[in-house]
Amino acid sequence: MKKLSFIPIILALLLFGCQQKQNGALDTSKLEKVEPTGNATEEQLKSIPILYNVPSLKVGLEALPFEVMPPKDLPFAAMPLKMTIEDFEHDGKELRVNFESFSKNKEDKIIFLITVHNFKVDYPEGPGEEVELADGTAGDYMKGTLVFEKDGIYYSVGYYNPKVSDKQLKEDIIDLAGQML
Repeated sequence: MKKLSFIPIILALLLFGCQQKQNGALDTSKLEKVEPTGNATEEQLKSIPILYNVPSLKVGLEALPFEVMPPKDLPFAAMPLKMTIEDFEHDGKELRVNFESFSKNKEDKIIFLITVHNFKVDYPEGPGEEVELADGTAGDYMKGTLVFEKDGIYYSVGYYNPKVSDKQLKEDIIDLAGQML
């Protein structure tokens, strides 16, 4: 009989989790809020995004109210992706998600960064080149950085690898972005 009493609790928890995704809010229950340092006033703190450290990629991705698929196949021997989330309006709805990785060999000086926003972002205009991603999505490539938008989610993929040619760098970034679609 005790087993049956757990079923409503489990169902309620599942429904609450589904509701978090449906209402478009970040689920902070498993995230670590980073407390701001310094002498900012309460009023000033309201204008600074809340930063969350994420204990694991899986936990971070599950906490988001939208789907993000970070690339799995990086073109270098990479450290695991680290993820942080910033909540701009303090309500879990306007988010910036940051992913970063570096080469396992620190001497390689390879850096890989992804920034994802679920709100419109104006990236700096420049002499970029329009490129087409795997699913036909248009992107704007400027040496080492590719920006694109898909279904209201805005992406910036940055990759620095001094060991490859500019042509290879561009191909790698387009492939990495394609893995996210």
